Parts: sequence; C-alpha cells; structure tokens
Amino acid sequence: MKRLWEKVNQMSLRTRLMISVIICILLPWVSTFIVSNYFTKDVLEQRAAAQSEDDLRMIELGIRNIFDDIMYTSNYIQFDSNMSQLLKSHELINADSPTIKQEIALNYIHISNELSSITELLMPLYITILFENDLYYNNYSLVNFDPLQFKETSWFEKVESLSFYETYWLGAHDNYIQSEKDTYPYLLTIGRRIQQANSSNIYLIISLKENEIRRLFSQYQIEKRAKFYLTNRNGEVYSSLNTDEIGTTLPYELRDSDYQIVNFEEEKHLMVSYPVSYSDWRLVSLVPYKDTIGSINMVTRTTILIQGGFLVLFLIGLIMLVREFTKPIIRLNSVTKAIKKGDLSARIQLSGSNDVAQLGHSFNHMLDTIEEMIEQIKIQEEAKRNAELDMLQAQINPHFLFNVLNAIRLKIKMEGNNGSASLIYSLSALLRMTINRNNAFIPLDEEISIVKHYVELMNFRHQHDVVLKIDVGEIASAINVPRFFLQPVIENAIIHGNNNRKETIQISAAEQINTHLKLYITDNGKGMDKVTLKQLQERVYQTTNQQYDKNDQSFNGIGLQNVYQRMKLVYGDDFHMGIDSNEGVGTTVIFHIPVHKG
Repeated sequence: MKRLWEKVNQMSLRTRLMISVIICILLPWVSTFIVSNYFTKDVLEQRAAAQSEDDLRMIELGIRNIFDDIMYTSNYIQFDSNMSQLLKSHELINADSPTIKQEIALNYIHISNELSSITELLMPLYITILFENDLYYNNYSLVNFDPLQFKETSWFEKVESLSFYETYWLGAHDNYIQSEKDTYPYLLTIGRRIQQANSSNIYLIISLKENEIRRLFSQYQIEKRAKFYLTNRNGEVYSSLNTDEIGTTLPYELRDSDYQIVNFEEEKHLMVSYPVSYSDWRLVSLVPYKDTIGSINMVTRTTILIQGGFLVLFLIGLIMLVREFTKPIIRLNSVTKAIKKGDLSARIQLSGSNDVAQLGHSFNHMLDTIEEMIEQIKIQEEAKRNAELDMLQAQINPHFLFNVLNAIRLKIKMEGNNGSASLIYSLSALLRMTINRNNAFIPLDEEISIVKHYVELMNFRHQHDVVLKIDVGEIASAINVPRFFLQPVIENAIIHGNNNRKETIQISAAEQINTHLKLYITDNGKGMDKVTLKQLQERVYQTTNQQYDKNDQSFNGIGLQNVYQRMKLVYGDDFHMGIDSNEGVGTTVIFHIPVHKG
C-alpha cells in the first residue's frame, strides 16, 4: 500500500485528478451494480418462483376442472337415486337365468342412457363398474379390454380396502384400451368402492387420458424453456410433455412450500411445486435459472446500464474539463523543465486573471528578475576578472628589470660592442608587450614571440644556454590565447629545471578543430620524483588564492598556480592543465584550451 501511494505521489497532478475522477464516478456505479445484483438476488428469485407458482396454479385450475368431471361422474354414479336403482337391479341379475343376456343388455342400455346425460357434457372418460358377481358395466368396447382383468391387478386390492367415501388415485399407467394405446399411451385412473344398502360391493373405475394433462402443460410452454410435471409426493412422473419421462422419478425432494435451486440436465434450474386438488399429487415446474432471473432482471440491468452509459458520458466530459483546467499547470511544468535544462528564456503564456494565470505571471516576472540579476552578476564578474588580470599582469618585479639593465650596462661598458643591441631590443619588446594591455587575448604566435625574447634575456642574465624549440602549425598559431600565460611556465622550467647541462624547452601544439588547443611545454631538466610531483599538483590545483612569495625573483612573480587560476577565470571548467614529470628526465606541462573562447 505504501509503494502504491508513493507511485501515486510521483504522478502528475492531471493524472491524479483524472484517476480520482474515474474512481469517484465508476466505483459507486460498480458498487451499486454489484450490491444491486447481490441484494436483489433473493427478491428476484422469489418473484420468479411466484411467477412459476402462478403458472402452476393456472395449470392446476385446469387439472381441477378435469378432476371435477371425474369426481362429479363418480359421485353421480354413487349417490344418484336412479343410478343406484339401476346398479342394484344389475347386481340382482341371476347368472343362471336363461334370459340373462337380454337382462344384462337391457340394464346396460338403461345405465348408458342414464350416464349419457352427464358424460356427453364432460371430458371423455373410460368408465368401468364391477360387481362382485363378475358382472360389469363399461363405456368402451370389450374387444379392446376385459374389465374383469382389473381384479387381477396389484392395485385393485387397495380399492377393495377403501371405505365408501375414499378414492384411490392411480398414477400414470399403460393404456388398457389396445386400439388407442399408440395414440394415448398412458392413462390416469381413480378407483372407488360404492357401498349400496343391503347389497354387496360395487367398484367404480374411471380413467382419463394423460394427454389431457399434457395439453395443459403445452399451453404454458409455448415461449418458455420451462418443464412441467405431474408427480406424486415422491417425485414419480405421471405426466410430462416428454412421454419418455413418464414413469421416471425426479431426483429432488418436493416441498410443500418455498422454491429450490437444482441442477437439471447440467444447468441450474428454479424448481417450484404446487399441490393438486383431490389427491396428494403435485405439479412441478423446472425453469432455467438464467431465463427466469434474466427476464425479471433485464429491466434492472438495462436501467443500470443506461445509468452507466450516462455516467461514462459525464466522465468523458469531466475528464475533458480536467484536462482543460490543468493545461496551465502542464505548461508551467514544461517551462520549469526547460529552465532546469538551462533555458532561462522560456516563459509561460497564460491569459486571464484567475489564480493559475496570476501564478504564471508571477513566475514570468521572477524569471525576468533572475535574468537581470544574472546579467548584472556577469558584468560584475567580468569587471572583477579584468581587474584580477590587470592586477596579475601588473606584478612585475622591479629587481628583475634593474638587474637586467645593470647587466646590459656592464656588458656594454666592459666589451664596448654593439652585440648587446639585440638584448636591448628583446627587453624593449618584452616591456612593450607588458605595457600594452589593450587586448586581453593575442594570437599564439605573438605569445610565443614574447617567450622567445624572454628566453634570450634569461640566457644573457644567468649565462644559460637554453634552447627553445617551436613546433606549432599555422592554424594553431592563429588561435587567440590569454596574454602572458606561457612566460611563467617557461620561467619555471628555466629556474627549477636547470641541471647544469644544456637545457632544451620545446613548445608543440595539436589542435582538435572547433574543440580544444592542446599545448605541450616540455623541458629536459632535472624533473622531480613522484612525491614532489604530487605535492606540486595539489598546490597548483587548489582553488583558494595564495599570497605570492615576495622573495620570488621571477619576471612577474606569477607561478604555475596563478597561471592555472587565471586560465580557470578565463575559460571556466572547459580548461584543463596537466603536469607530468620524471626525475632526471624532465617535466611536461599540458594545456587544454577551448578554441571557441579565443
């Protein structure tokens, strides 16, 4: 979390504002979407269950009408007085009577006529009335089925054990009417024991075609993937749109109330059951969970998505406003980066009088002030540098001039020859160069000319035999360099490098075009050991100014340290000077002078 916060703090203000806007807009919407789905899940399921229960209630209403017909027919046969009289007379037919067939046929006609008054108005039913004397009445052809076969079935014993007011409900079973078995493979049947006064038992069996129930299911499954079943309490299927499922058992516990979420055919389904009138049978609906919840939840999701669309549009507009409002800050940041790189001329262009614009104007004013101050400092530093150069160049040791002039006077007096004219010329040229300070920079060849006059005077004064060799090309000779920067180096080589032998000092140059002039001053003097060289380098390269040695009898009293400091003043960090020496071999001073500074 801490690292994340550090990364956020490293982002620009615009990015942080945009992220904040996105989070503040989208997070509540996403939270609303998630919470809405989570908390409304039960409500939606309950609504879906209620809708499925309404469908089952309507189907049950249709089944009740069918069962009403069955029960009405059953009650009519049991309780109607005319029907009871016919049944009693049918029961009293003597099986040994020679006219038994005529009696049965006549009674059969009377019963059929009596039942036709109600059965013609009701749903088609298979009606069978069995008497204990193996006589029977039926409304279907005996060619298709012998009613006495009912007594051989396993469930008939349960009918025999019923009281006269009880009804046995037999679930789906194979159609016993062979001619209709292919068209109507299954029947639903009830059985009752009719108790007649002062008579034996009479059994009533009424069967209904299962497709009548299936027809009700199909009316509610036109536009749905729902599955409807008529089952007993254990889940054994009595009716279904898929006849292959009849006789199978649903692997779920059927509850009297509430709904269940079950897996059916590898898909989650919402299962609702509803009781059926007259029996302990139940209606069961299995609706794909996605269909039922999706259809109910579609309006909610559509509303949320529409809200999300408006929020996205609002978010885009807000981001555009944030970008527009933060443009001045971005410009200020770019100007700050440009100034950081050294471009002090960069300015922020803002219009208006708001707080950010006022900040930009103040920033520009501050930059103007800084530029003016820098320009003043440059002028002051330039004046200071010129003053220091003038001061350094003005430090001419009068003892040197006195001794040289005295030596020339003695030589002329003692020898009386004109050979010393060249010495006087060299001295006058040297004095002229020191007096003329109009130009702080002169071409390298003029600086070398000064060094030549100086070496000639030093050879005369100290009776040395110093040979000066020059290896400088025409291009390097024309490069401007500071006045009198070579003389102290040559003087140092003559005074401190003398090893009582003929000394040679070589000046060579190598120019790297448009970058640096590399100048070598090499002598073959006594040199110095590593320790002494290191001490010399530390003394020369130190940044603090040192007082000049008053006992230094050099031409101008300027040593290597002062030369280094002077060149640093002129060229800054672009200037480099190196010192190398080997004891008994000699010393080399290397100058790296920027060409563009000349």
